[in-house]
Amino acid sequence: MTVDLYRRRIAATVVDLARSDPVLVKEVIARLRMTGEIESDDLVYLDRIADRWIAISKANAQRSASALARQTRG
Repeated sequence: MTVDLYRRRIAATVVDLARSDPVLVKEVIARLRMTGEIESDDLVYLDRIADRWIAISKANAQRSASALARQTRG
């Protein structure tokens, strides 16, 4: 396996994790920044992806709460 393919697979795995549990990803990023294990600049992209999925999950929760409220009223 080439290094480039390996890096792509790792990136895809991290993006999937950010989708499924963005809060966990944010916590891991914070720990990695504190320990200095990974350069802070290397984590900016993952931080943005996690923020995006957190915003999406909040919006979905608000939509489902609104839909549930409409169903119970009507």
